[in-house]
Amino acid sequence: MNHSLIAKSGLLLFILTIGFVNYSPVQAGITETTSQNQKQLKQQSSQQLWQQFRQQQDRVKLQQQQRIEQFRVQNQLRQQRLGQPTTMDQLRQQQRLQMDRLKLQQQFRQQQ
Repeated sequence: MNHSLIAKSGLLLFILTIGFVNYSPVQAGITETTSQNQKQLKQQSSQQLWQQFRQQQDRVKLQQQQRIEQFRVQNQLRQQRLGQPTTMDQLRQQQRLQMDRLKLQQQFRQQQ
């Protein structure tokens, strides 16, 4: 009975050892493949983020250029009118006059 217990234990140890030897390279290969895939994903996502950032910067630059061009054209039109104030200019002048009146009224009230 003692010999059969030792034989069964030895057989079990032998099976576990073979299983472990067979499993280890497979597991190592899976781990290596997984880490390589993770590196590739990180690299791809970094590249995608960089591309998105560059595209956004390009859009911002284009918008700025469009605004500058719009201002340039508006200034040209104002200069061509030779002193004819635009509606916006008139509104600004009215606002300035109103602000001046309010300031004068405040000063007058403070003096009394």
